[in-house]
Amino acid sequence: MRDTPLVSAIIPAFDEEERIEKTLRSLQQVREVDEIIVVDDGSRDQTARKAEPLANQVIRLPQNGGKGAALTKGVEAAAGTVFLFVDADLEEHARLCGALVGPVLKGEADMTIASFPAARRKGGFGLVKKLARYGVRRLTGTTVEATLSGQRAVARELMENMGTVSEGFGIEVGMTVRALRNGFTIKEIPLPLSHRETGRDWRGFVHRGKQFAAILGTLIRLWRQLA
Repeated sequence: MRDTPLVSAIIPAFDEEERIEKTLRSLQQVREVDEIIVVDDGSRDQTARKAEPLANQVIRLPQNGGKGAALTKGVEAAAGTVFLFVDADLEEHARLCGALVGPVLKGEADMTIASFPAARRKGGFGLVKKLARYGVRRLTGTTVEATLSGQRAVARELMENMGTVSEGFGIEVGMTVRALRNGFTIKEIPLPLSHRETGRDWRGFVHRGKQFAAILGTLIRLWRQLA
């Protein structure tokens, strides 16, 4: 590792005791990563305990505050000039996220976003993705396909100029809109990633319903702020 960390990997995690170890071991293989920070977002299981031997720092939040709040805490603690955001359930696929870092370190983009391949099984009807893409396009004039992807490399300067980002499921949309509206560049990078998928069952529809509501709320707030 370099004396001064350049890339800080930040992993928000909530009840991920079954997957967090594989994810962190995979991240340890990414040569671009200088430090690994796990933010345990009020987990009710052993996520934090399992993460501690494999991360440089584990931040325990007393209660679940949402993904946005967890990422904010991670950024505040990170020493890097580039932040690599990785979902806790990627497992062995986390090692592929190193491909997101290069363009940001080289100044080719201020933010890179991993574009996932098509889902292996049918989930919902694509309403959440369509809403996110439509909202970003209306607010910025730019079409971003992987608007909801949580796997991103982001320059510190972008995060510092972004201001407050939305919490919960709306954070990726909020980050994308604020980055583009402030003149930062975004590059999408296709990667053969996969993580836990929700199906067409009651639990899956409830999850996507919460996503839809959160993203719609984020877009309304952004519209009011930026209009």
